[in-house]
Amino acid sequence: MKLLVNKQECSKYLSVSLFRKDEEFNRFIREAQMFDLKGLVCESFYQDLTSETPVRDYTLLLEGGSYTFEGKKYEFAGLKAVLSYFAYARYVFVGHQVDTPMGIKVKENQDGETVSQAERRDVRTMYKQQADLLWQDCERYLERNRLLFPEYSCNSGCNESNRINKHRMRMQLI
Repeated sequence: MKLLVNKQECSKYLSVSLFRKDEEFNRFIREAQMFDLKGLVCESFYQDLTSETPVRDYTLLLEGGSYTFEGKKYEFAGLKAVLSYFAYARYVFVGHQVDTPMGIKVKENQDGETVSQAERRDVRTMYKQQADLLWQDCERYLERNRLLFPEYSCNSGCNESNRINKHRMRMQLI
């Protein structure tokens, strides 16, 4: 499975530490693809999209841009932006933790204060919600261009039951 976005591309949208190693940040990108994106699309579409040699041309879907549908011009940020926000949501929640021989520790600095888990959870939720909004634009692009992406369409043998995770919404009273 190839990664569809990298740390530098995520940095176009969000503030990722220059000191975070690419290999470490790639973990969050990989998780975003495997757990967030994979649950939104049909399996055959996901497999082609993340393949080293995809059958379809996904350039506009990945990069975003503008397209015309029924005589109107639409713009969207693209799948790289979606994955960047999903990956960053994962990064802000657990990116500060370090696995040591003594267990998982939080790296602390004399010049700073650790952000509480509740605050990290709130920030993670915010970035996931933003990723969902960006995904809706990508989803509209895919639906409006079904002929270009037949694997995405649920009429091509992939129905709601074949989606890995169905869309769910969880609400909590505050």
